[in-house]
Amino acid sequence: MKEDVSRKPPQYADSKISKKAFNRMIFWFALYALLFCVGVIIAVGADMP
Repeated sequence: MKEDVSRKPPQYADSKISKKAFNRMIFWFALYALLFCVGVIIAVGADMP
């Protein structure tokens, strides 16, 4: 039987980023984008008479 020698975590393309780090990056980006959109909505709403 052929034994799987490489036990590395999955990577994306040629980068050194792991799946856990990639998912964490996506989560934080989505959180910051959501907070930005909420801030814009509040600012536009506060500017209306």
